[in-house]
Amino acid sequence: MSPSMRYLIVRALLFIAPFTLLMVAKVPWLLSALVSVAFAFAASIVFFPKLRNEAASDLQRMREGRKRDGAEPDDAEIEDSLVEQPRADDAADSADPADPADPAHPVDPAHPTDPAHPTDPDASARP
Repeated sequence: MSPSMRYLIVRALLFIAPFTLLMVAKVPWLLSALVSVAFAFAASIVFFPKLRNEAASDLQRMREGRKRDGAEPDDAEIEDSLVEQPRADDAADSADPADPADPAHPVDPAHPTDPAHPTDPDASARP
């Protein structure tokens, strides 16, 4: 569990305990809430400074977009790494089929659709 979640639970318990006791003692709810908030604030500052500092650094880390130490990669990171990886079949697809230097794709000079060797000398000039 992250430090910020632990700190949230501790602060909630520090509020709920005195609030419940004061409500059972028939203290008005507004006064019970104010006293409980003040108690939770003071107790968390005095008794839990290490947890408060860990929670603050955890929130700062989340704000900066960094992950916790030892955390697994999330789905977005996995998808990004898969998209950014060059595939082996992409290199074969990117070869120019009309490239005469490519032995896998020989060029037929008599082929009428070959732009490098048109059969009609004026074919390239026509729109």
